[in-house]
Amino acid sequence: MTPSVLFHAKENPRARIWVKLEGQNPSGSVKDRAAIYNIKGAIKRGTLVDGKTILDASSGNMACSLAYFGAVMGYPVTVVCSSKLTEDKARFIQYFGAKLLKIGDYTIDGNRYCRNTLMASEPERYVFLDQLHNWDNSLAHYETTGREIMADLPDVQVVVGSLGSGGTMNGVARFIKERKSSIKIVTVEAAAGTKIPGTGAFADGDFITPFIEQLWRDGLVDHRCEVTIEQAQIKTKELAAQGFFCGIQAGGVVEIAVRIATEQNITGDVLAIAGDTGWKNMDKLITL
Repeated sequence: MTPSVLFHAKENPRARIWVKLEGQNPSGSVKDRAAIYNIKGAIKRGTLVDGKTILDASSGNMACSLAYFGAVMGYPVTVVCSSKLTEDKARFIQYFGAKLLKIGDYTIDGNRYCRNTLMASEPERYVFLDQLHNWDNSLAHYETTGREIMADLPDVQVVVGSLGSGGTMNGVARFIKERKSSIKIVTVEAAAGTKIPGTGAFADGDFITPFIEQLWRDGLVDHRCEVTIEQAQIKTKELAAQGFFCGIQAGGVVEIAVRIATEQNITGDVLAIAGDTGWKNMDKLITL
């Protein structure tokens, strides 16, 4: 369970903006939840056995998670990351003994490389977890993150989170809407022409996973909001001033949480899910 900590928003002092610190997970991000569910799911199905290598593509956080859990559980790990991988994440991956390959500029490029090249050439060596299409990704958040939110903040009015692969918000939204449909689900996307780690820029054609498709198709999202890198950076600095050590993704999510609370005149609890800790994005934070 990760903690939710109160952020004091000067724009709307009446709302209670809570920040759920997913950076407190073992490898520093929300992806730890999906990683362990994906691994345990493969073990349960009998595809991951001793001697097999865990394989997946990632923009960085899932790669860190798999490197960590693979080392702890005794499985070799190969991760395929994009050219945008930060040096801090690369060092973490290597420290925990995973093999790191860099392919393409987007996670979907690495995903296709895993499937069409590595799996095609050595199918007996790898177990491709395929986080972009693996429903254990969403299940992790249905069974853990959503449950934690409702337990911590039973009167929460709005839950805000970033859309990257969509697994987090898919699981959270389904759990919450089944229990209290009046709670608003708000997803955060990067504005056109904006690149924010862990936040998809779908207006620019970023890959839309099955989890995101279901969110939109089934009406599980009440508001889709866009944030610019400048807005996310400003809010990240405000978070830091209050002692929050988060990535720029968190700044974007909190920016939208405050915006929605103000626009909807909310005076109760609003939860923003902060996806990762600050050290994974020091190359960007240091320039703020």
